Amino acid sequence: ENGALYAELNYGNDERRLRFWRSLGFRPNGRDEWGEPLLILPPTQSRPVTAELLSGLPDWQLLKLVNGYLAELGREPLSEEKAEQLKHAVLTKKITFFLAKRGSRAVGMCSVVSAFSTFSCQEAAILKDFYIEPVFRKIGIAPLLVRTARQWCQEQGFSSLSVCCVPCEEAMYQSLGFQTRLGSIWSCLL
Repeated sequence: ENGALYAELNYGNDERRLRFWRSLGFRPNGRDEWGEPLLILPPTQSRPVTAELLSGLPDWQLLKLVNGYLAELGREPLSEEKAEQLKHAVLTKKITFFLAKRGSRAVGMCSVVSAFSTFSCQEAAILKDFYIEPVFRKIGIAPLLVRTARQWCQEQGFSSLSVCCVPCEEAMYQSLGFQTRLGSIWSCLL
């Protein structure tokens, strides 16, 4: 009644609280900037979603999205030290983030890092950290983020935009325009 666009809360991993809030229509929706699980009352009104380059100092919304992404991967939330390292990487342009926003609220993200390509003998881009909050999936945000990142990469003069993914994600990335297979990637995690 007072114009709020979202009703969102964390429940401290308490199953009783989770059941109560779910009975009122709240749904799990990522993590907050401290890594606590969030619930959101899914918005009923349609609102336009935009995608934009993160400019300036990374804020709590980016940390919230990163923690949601890490939780889906089964990883621990960002520690204070890691959050500072991430902020430093953004500020020194080692990584570039794009945010999908519904109004002023960030609901999705992806990032781009660069690497030198010996095939083209110039900089190439790699799409990383692709995440959309669960409640906001399947409404066209993924193509919007990829289009925005791709356009930015073209403006920066990158020779290509690649993504590394697990087999169950291949169809999704193909539908987003990643059509050229460049083999398989194997890593030695350090």
